[in-house]
Amino acid sequence: MVRITERVVNTYFARLYFSKPGETELFSVDARPSDAINVAYRCQVPVYVNKQIVLTDAIRIGYGADRSRDARPVYDVSLDSAAEGPDILVEELDLVKSMNLAIKEERYIDAAMWRDKLRKLRKSKT
Repeated sequence: MVRITERVVNTYFARLYFSKPGETELFSVDARPSDAINVAYRCQVPVYVNKQIVLTDAIRIGYGADRSRDARPVYDVSLDSAAEGPDILVEELDLVKSMNLAIKEERYIDAAMWRDKLRKLRKSKT
């Protein structure tokens, strides 16, 4: 996996994590984010981004027909989870990802279920 770990001024830092097949021990090395993302793409492994970087630097994507000014933007990225437990933003992104996959696969009943769960989660936050 790859983790984009921090940004200092205008420079991003990343770590590349790898292990030998069948072993659980992880090794990590520092890498330029562009190189690390390229390796992740070629190896088909996830890229995780530090939540603070996402909240300050990520491109916000408006989702669905409700694109009014009051609509809450979502981020099309995976976030590191907080050590103290599940993060509501991570949970929201997982719901959006599941809903988008269901729509892409034309499973509209499933998509409606994910949409309803997403609405319930967003209402619970306010």
